[in-house]
Amino acid sequence: MPLDLHNSKYSRDILKQHIYEVKLLDIVKTQVIDADFVVKYILNKKYQLCKEEEEITAKIVLQFQPHITYHELQEAINNYDTDNDSIEDFETVSNKK
Repeated sequence: MPLDLHNSKYSRDILKQHIYEVKLLDIVKTQVIDADFVVKYILNKKYQLCKEEEEITAKIVLQFQPHITYHELQEAINNYDTDNDSIEDFETVSNKK
């Protein structure tokens, strides 16, 4: 079942489960997400599958997610530990299906 981002709000877990089925910019524009989600999924190159997604910047995120402050986003970026994150790339996820 595809997510209807424009008419429904989804939890972090649901968005994570369907991260490769939706456009990252649509998540930014339609969902309420936190700074950690932005860093782990929206700004992470492993989840950016097209040029449009690669062009998402912190400024764009802050424009559509006004509840996130610049300081909060910067702190999430600084504290992000790629070594201890369980990031799965597109090939790994698609091979599981």
